[in-house]
Amino acid sequence: MLTTTTNPTKTLPPKCGRTETVRVRLTTLEKEDLAKRATEAGEKNISDYLRKRAFNSVYTVPAINEQACTELRKMSTHLYQMTRFVEKAVQAGQIPTQSLEVLQEFSKKLGEYHQELRGKIVSEFLTEPTK
Repeated sequence: MLTTTTNPTKTLPPKCGRTETVRVRLTTLEKEDLAKRATEAGEKNISDYLRKRAFNSVYTVPAINEQACTELRKMSTHLYQMTRFVEKAVQAGQIPTQSLEVLQEFSKKLGEYHQELRGKIVSEFLTEPTK
């Protein structure tokens, strides 16, 4: 159950201005996991960690992903060139349409993987942790 309350009895510094409280019930393991994640992210506490995760839409892409993305971009360029060649060959009746369909499907999958790798599809934030 999620509840929000106003806490006027506490005086906060003018810069902060945070007067609302959100209460969330967690298991002990969930709280430990949050504390660990907050520490790993370099945050002082769980509140700062959750606030940044909830309101910061810019996600950091690990450096290893940048190299993989560069390689994927090169592959995508070559795949695009191949697809254009196959389209012309299909139009000329030199090869079956299925060849083009396979290339288009592969191109789509490669694009989805590239998007996920770049962090635009952030599946890790949408899935429940496995137990």
